[in-house]
Amino acid sequence: MASWQAKVLNSVLSYIAKPGMHARGARLSLADIRRRLEALDSRYLSWPKGLISDNLPLSHSALIHNHLESAAAQRPRLAIFYVRGGGFCFKTPNAHGRFIADLCRELDADAYVPDYRLAPEHPFPAPLEDVLDGYQQFLSLWSDPFVVMGDSAGGNLAMALLLQVKDMGLRLPECAVLLSPALDLGITGDSERLLSADDPFFSIDSLLRLRGAYLQGANPMDVRASPLHGDLRGLPSMLLLAGTRELLLEDSQRLAQRLKEAGTHVEHHFLAHMPHVFPLFEMLPEAREARELILEFIRRRLM
Repeated sequence: MASWQAKVLNSVLSYIAKPGMHARGARLSLADIRRRLEALDSRYLSWPKGLISDNLPLSHSALIHNHLESAAAQRPRLAIFYVRGGGFCFKTPNAHGRFIADLCRELDADAYVPDYRLAPEHPFPAPLEDVLDGYQQFLSLWSDPFVVMGDSAGGNLAMALLLQVKDMGLRLPECAVLLSPALDLGITGDSERLLSADDPFFSIDSLLRLRGAYLQGANPMDVRASPLHGDLRGLPSMLLLAGTRELLLEDSQRLAQRLKEAGTHVEHHFLAHMPHVFPLFEMLPEAREARELILEFIRRRLM
């Protein structure tokens, strides 16, 4: 049974996040939604105390190096290459910063976050190109163990990155963690299941709108856009987390099955009644449970 905090959050999301594409019945532009989200992020969530952020320039964007002030005098034990979500169109730096800071404290880690360009101004494949650019810069700076992580659209970009890195012969991480990843922009799964999903976060309309803003006519079956359909052999061990109330749940379930078939070690936890990217909602007992699963998986694989 879901905690009372999760029940409250699901209700709040249903009233605020789900209809957030509109205001007083009028359809908001994606630029307006982005401004509103960033304003809410900065107003209600403070930047985590003790987390320092440095920008490293890339060809078209930046790679953000997050590190703890308390650990400035010593080299971290491992690194996290984290690809933030946001429907390819948005970003919430403080929300993600708080989650990343928690991981850095618990794992004695630094985090590297590609601040990729956003759609619709910069559609596919520009965000993925920035993530790959950031990854190559990261590899030039880091030679010790590391994990690749991503949530939602960032999970899409992280998975597409792994496929590209493998094909290019670059160094792969020791493991990867994906949270509620959007992996199939071709939408080839069970349509009846998709239409019947009771998702408090996303509607079909918003999902299709963000997908269209990112692809802008590109082939949705290109494995760089729908990495679920790529060659999954030879990838690192992976942990998948999602909630059972998500429109995107089937993406994680199908990836878990395809990874097993490809001979890749995969662990997955699909928590009942949880919404999209629930591990980021730090007030939830279920989020704390999910974070412990993430930490335990990374420690087993990297330490």
